[in-house]
Formats: sequence, structure tokens, C-alpha cells
Amino acid sequence: MKNTVITLLLAALPTVAMAVKVPYENNELLKKEVISNYANMALVNYKDSLVGAQNLQVNIEGFLANATEASFEAAKDVWANSARMPYGQSEIFRFYNGPVDFEPIDDGITTHLEEIEFVGVEGLMNAWPLDEFYIDYVKEDSEAGIINDRSIKLNKEILTSLNEREGEKNISTGYHAIEFLLWGQDRSLETAGERPYTDYVVGGTAENQDRRGEYLSLLSEILVDHLSGITAQWELNETNYRAEFLKRNTDSVLSDIFTSLILMSGDELKSERIENALLLEDQEEEHSCFSDKTINDIYTNALGVKNVYLGEYKAFNFDTTIAGKGVSELISFVNPELDAKIKAEFNTLFNAINFFYAKTDGKVEIGNIAIPFDRAITENQVEVQVVIDSLDRVDGLLREAATELGLELEL
Repeated sequence: MKNTVITLLLAALPTVAMAVKVPYENNELLKKEVISNYANMALVNYKDSLVGAQNLQVNIEGFLANATEASFEAAKDVWANSARMPYGQSEIFRFYNGPVDFEPIDDGITTHLEEIEFVGVEGLMNAWPLDEFYIDYVKEDSEAGIINDRSIKLNKEILTSLNEREGEKNISTGYHAIEFLLWGQDRSLETAGERPYTDYVVGGTAENQDRRGEYLSLLSEILVDHLSGITAQWELNETNYRAEFLKRNTDSVLSDIFTSLILMSGDELKSERIENALLLEDQEEEHSCFSDKTINDIYTNALGVKNVYLGEYKAFNFDTTIAGKGVSELISFVNPELDAKIKAEFNTLFNAINFFYAKTDGKVEIGNIAIPFDRAITENQVEVQVVIDSLDRVDGLLREAATELGLELEL
């Protein structure tokens, strides 16, 4: 009798339509929201990087106008923080022939960047490792480098043309050329490079102080030029890369996004930037070897991957935060368990990276490196390997995620 009552009561209720999950492949709206938020993130991240480069230029000019120990340290601090912390995160927008690393492709299709003869500048901004003697004096040769060859005229066009000429380590421009001119060679596991500020004071240390200052000033200007060009391609505009990007087939764009996520976490960060240096135990293979800021490079590159996955970006140089739909929304739609695994692995990864930072009352001080990378690859190999292993798992999980979405990647 009790069961009969329940049945009758249920029969008396109004009919309610069952919620049916929209198949992923038909959910164009969600895909477009993710892609639009990605474009917003790229714009804000590059604007942040551009402001950092502009801050660096201002501080370099201030130092050159009044060369003191204090003004020299101020320029170095801006390089390490305002300039590098946002740029490291922006490297996630590489690896699919976007503006930063664009090269024309002979495929019968003329893209916007090809039409305007745009030049990708990643190799001019962030190429490494760098042979110091290509730019300036080294311990073994006081007359080495472009700076000490007064037959070479210094201007932006010439310095740009000399980048990677006759060798991929012949780096003449970009963040690491500036880094070397600020810190000098790093020959100690206890400190970063110790270039004296008097290298820029006429009558001070080393020769050709005037050319060294001129070179440093030109490099900061070139960096601002390059970042300005990239940023403009992500602006809200009817005739630029962003406009074309947002009109493309959504699965094609998502394939590009996943290509960058996978290549940055795996091939680039895990293998090229960490594992190679660990296997060789060679500080010359670390990314920011002159300043001992490589841990920041690892952190920001990994953060870039996480940013895109979650759809979030917090600017370093101004008060702007992006918090929209990220790749996570797509994965949680088709495979919530996989999404949870990826998020959990990000937590594992950043816990591993945080080992190398100083802590105060248990709180991690991002940017305050307690164990520099050149020491870590010999003295903390286990902890470095933990970072490598976590990145390897992130790589694998992201590949699985791309498969779940039915994306075809050329990796």
C-alpha cells in the first residue's frame, strides 16, 4: 500500500523535462568563449610585458644619465621583475606561428601577417644560450665583442642584423643580451654575475664605456619596439592577427592552443630548459645564467601553461585581472575526472617549483630565489627531477585532453 501511494503521488506531479547535456561537438558557443578569453589574455599579457620593457628602458636611461651603484641595481631589479615576470608567462603564446614567432608559409593561403610582411621576433627577444664574447669582453679576452670593435657602427638595424649571424649562440639583442650587459659573466655558484657599474663610467673599468652604454640603450629600445609590434596584433582591431584568429574554425584554433600548451610544458620547459642543464650539470645551459634568475623563468613559463588552462591572468605591472573561460571548461565538459587530474598536477608542479624560493612564516616568496638553478642542478638534483617529472605528467595529461576533444595535433 505504501508503494502504491508513492506511485500515485509521482503520477500526479507535472511532467518535468530531463536536462540533457549538449554534445561537445555542437557546443560552438563554449568553444568561442574559450577562444575569445584566450585572445583577451594574450593582449593583457603582452601589454604587461610591454609596460615592463618600457619600465626597463626608463631605468636604463636613468642609470646611463647618472651611473651609480644604486641606479645600476635599480635597472637590474626592473629587468628581473617588471620586465621578465610577465614576459615569461607570455611564452605560452608561441609554437603555432602566431605573431611572436611568425614565419611565412608557402601553402597558397595569404594570412594577415603574410600580407603585411610581419616579422616574428621571438629569436630577437629571448634567444639563448648566449656566447658572451660575441657582445663584450670576457675574462679570457678583454677586447672581445661588438662593443670593443669600434669599426662596427651601433644602431638598431645593425644590432638586429647581427643577431644569430654565423651561429645560433651569436645573440646580439633581447632580454639575455641586456641581462649580460647588466650582470656580466657568472663564474660563481654563490653569486650571480658581478659586473661593476663603473663599466659604464668613462675612465672607469673596462674599455669602451661609451659604446657599452650606447649598446645597452639601443637594446632596451629594440625590445620595446618588438613588444609593441606583437601587442598591436592582439589589440581589438578589424584588421590584425586577432581579428583573423577569432574568425578561424574553432577546432583549428583549439589545436593551436593545445600545441602551445603541450610543447611549452614538455619539449621546451621540461626538456630544453631544465632536463638538458641537469643532465649536463652545466650552468651555461640555464636560461638566465648571468642573473641567476632561471627559477623565475621556470615558474613563469609553467604559470603561463596554467593561465591558459584555467583562463586566468593577473597583470604584474598594472591592476588588471582576466578570469574567464579557459581550456579547463572544455575538458570538464567532456571528462571531469581528467580536468581534476590536470588541476591536481598543476598543484604538484608549483609545490615542486616553490621548493627553490625563500619562505617567510611558511609563505612562499615568489621571485625571492633561495636556491639558484646553477646550484640546484648539482646540489638538489632530486628536487629538480621532481619538477621534470611533474611537467612530464602535465604534458601527458594535456595530450590526453586534446584527444578527448577530438583535436588533431601535429607534434
